[in-house]
Amino acid sequence: MMGGYLDDRFVQGSAAPSAYVFYHWQYIDIFVYFSHHMVTVPPVGWTNAAHRHGVCVLGTFITEWKPGGQQCEAFLAGDDHAYQAVADQLVLMAQFLHFDGWLVNIENTLSPAAVGNMPRFLRYLTTQLHRQVPGGLVLWYDSVVTTGQLKWQDELNERNRVFFDSCDGIFTNYNWGEEHLERMRGQAGERLADVYVGVDVFARGNVVGGRFDTNKSLELIRKHGLSVALFAPGWVYECLEKADFFQNQDRFWSLLARYLPTHSICSLPFVTSFCLGMGTRRVRYGQEEAVGPWYHPGAQKLQPLFGEHRLEGDGRGWVKTQVCLADAWNGGSSLLIRGAIPPEVGHVAVRLFSLQVPMPPKIFLSLVYKLEGTAKVSVALELTTGDVGSCDVGISMLNAETSSRHSPRPLRVPPAKLARWTTRCGQQLPGGWVQRCYELSLRGCLLRDLFMSFARLPGSQDEESFVCRLGEIQVVDAYSLLSPLPRVQGVSVSRTCWQRAAPEGTGPRPGLRLSCTLHWSYPLTHVQCFRIHCCRGTGGGPSGGGPPGPEKPTFLGLAFVNQYRVVDLVVAEAGPGQEGRVEFLVEPDPREGFLVPQAEWGRAAVLYSLPST
Repeated sequence: MMGGYLDDRFVQGSAAPSAYVFYHWQYIDIFVYFSHHMVTVPPVGWTNAAHRHGVCVLGTFITEWKPGGQQCEAFLAGDDHAYQAVADQLVLMAQFLHFDGWLVNIENTLSPAAVGNMPRFLRYLTTQLHRQVPGGLVLWYDSVVTTGQLKWQDELNERNRVFFDSCDGIFTNYNWGEEHLERMRGQAGERLADVYVGVDVFARGNVVGGRFDTNKSLELIRKHGLSVALFAPGWVYECLEKADFFQNQDRFWSLLARYLPTHSICSLPFVTSFCLGMGTRRVRYGQEEAVGPWYHPGAQKLQPLFGEHRLEGDGRGWVKTQVCLADAWNGGSSLLIRGAIPPEVGHVAVRLFSLQVPMPPKIFLSLVYKLEGTAKVSVALELTTGDVGSCDVGISMLNAETSSRHSPRPLRVPPAKLARWTTRCGQQLPGGWVQRCYELSLRGCLLRDLFMSFARLPGSQDEESFVCRLGEIQVVDAYSLLSPLPRVQGVSVSRTCWQRAAPEGTGPRPGLRLSCTLHWSYPLTHVQCFRIHCCRGTGGGPSGGGPPGPEKPTFLGLAFVNQYRVVDLVVAEAGPGQEGRVEFLVEPDPREGFLVPQAEWGRAAVLYSLPST
């Protein structure tokens, strides 16, 4: 989109006010980061967000025009060592940066020697990637044919099949018709799913459908049992009004939803605050932490299914889910659910997540929500279990249908060891939020779906409209909450750089700017991320006079590994004979989604003074 490497290129995020964000992850299986650099490495924020949703991420290896032909000649026209060296480096990059493979896009003619080696290059790259990157993928873009000509085929056929046979799949060009799809069914054989039929969302050329008619293309592709490669769905951001981006994004994907089977979340804990990885402010458990725009794709939490769902019949009962940047419980956004319960119906429900989770004997669930206005409705979580004959559920059924939908019972007396996780259960929270906690006992069950249910209160007979904001959902293995949480160890400060800050206000000293790198030790499997804070001393105390009194920490940013780069942090300048102090704090954010007391954060202090003369 727009050349790539925009605000998404910043590893620790940026202050971009209205950057592009993708959140319909449950509909896709592979995310390709495409740009026109020969080696296009996906920014780490996209990789983290995709993997959090179970989606593979591919970079792009692309050569174009005359320079591209020269590059291909250099590594493909010689012996095996040259193309193997290139493939080895591509595998190392994917392995080191934790993405899953490559789209290979050769947009230039190849010499006979180079095109002869291309299948060997693809086979070697695919084999080595599979060895080093579990679940790795190499896809070929339909461009060059076996003669070396750059001649898009718009299908899989004998002129490009050798490349398809040498890797994991083909991404076809976009100007196909139904006759191409019919021919490809014969060509693909048992590999129908490995043929990704290209759909240009910009609708350039002779295409079946793009833009808000993209669903017409998907309808035909699915009719023939083939996979889909959606090119440039960022069209909704790039070409339409930015102010209407979320509405347009939801409209675009809702038109495709019937052709895109959802993939599922497959492990616990399952914790989401619905944060998009952006916002106009930062909120922490209902309390405002910082004001101002921010953008960090890697900070995006698990996203639900979005759309509008209507009851069968006259259609008066409905539920709609959408993004809400106006309010948040934890992060920069929440999930807004609006709907109506008609008089003849007791409740309406909306599926938020598809799951495929073998259940432990007991799980704990938490729901943070806020009802707007005076709606006479109750709010509850509902779960469905798989059709497993041995599934034994320790709560009563909502109904006798075979769908096995269950409503867990409230967690009234939490075990003492779960105190941190349950500290807010059943309470009115800052900002008008409410938290409800539940427990569910299961044996031999598979958790399949998670619903939000809205039911009319006793005595209500009219149509009930409601507006509900969801701030957080947690589904946690009860056993995981019994093990102790590790402590952040060995916080250190390195690569420091000091600069004088520009004067601000009328203070006696302009201050300093400190840049440094923080390192610490902590098992990453136990956390969602780390939150980095600082406490800045005034620099007014005597040298050796000890640390200052308590100070509320200032939030700096998020880290997803055991290091963080502090950049241009303004601190007070120490006066003659005085010592300044700045302390950095590393707060672990556990996977189970509870707050760690500040006394258990990792910390390191930097003491500084003017050089003696």
